[in-house]
Amino acid sequence: MLKTLFHKLLEMKILILLLTFSLTNYSVTKTNIEKERSLLKTEYLSNENKANTLNEARIKLTESLFQDIFNHWYTTKWSFEGHTETPKQGTIACGYFVSTTLRDVGFNLNRYKLAQKSPEEEAKSIACGTTIEKLQNVTKQELKKYFLKQKDGIYFIGLDFHVGYIYKNNQEVHFIHSNYIDNKGVMKETIENSKAIVSSKYFIASITHNDNLIKKWLLKEIVTTS
Repeated sequence: MLKTLFHKLLEMKILILLLTFSLTNYSVTKTNIEKERSLLKTEYLSNENKANTLNEARIKLTESLFQDIFNHWYTTKWSFEGHTETPKQGTIACGYFVSTTLRDVGFNLNRYKLAQKSPEEEAKSIACGTTIEKLQNVTKQELKKYFLKQKDGIYFIGLDFHVGYIYKNNQEVHFIHSNYIDNKGVMKETIENSKAIVSSKYFIASITHNDNLIKKWLLKEIVTTS
């Protein structure tokens, strides 16, 4: 009896330590991203060739979101009302996963207002005045073909009642989202293997290749969500 209790207490202690480490690590990740963004901003403002710095920012933002921010959030559970700000603690709905990760990578936005928008309106906010792509009545195979024709990078995608990211790299197209099916939560899966990607319509806004949005990130300007 005492041995079992001891093991349970030990497991709880290890879990608390792991969660504390994860939270600290995430804070360090966000701080490091902010430092690099700030350096790029200084370079952008002082450099006559702003296009080069903008491309550097484009690469840095994409890498930071995909490699640093997303990796912390994988396996965080989904719930309809979920709006945790801490990876792997609590639950997170699909809209809050998008708005929170965008905020944490350095965008100046209201994560609550963005998360509460319809998929189409969320796409428009992220597009920052550029045109969003609307697809209707396409299969998963056709959706993949569409993205294979696009440049490598990260895209916002809104569905009938769901939102997430598309990450396109060479011939690979992944759906990154907080999966509501069986409350699986944050995950990365190929389009062809995703049940949640099925929709009658799609609203797509580029993140990587949207200069208006990249400038908002670089200069810490507000992304309008009202």
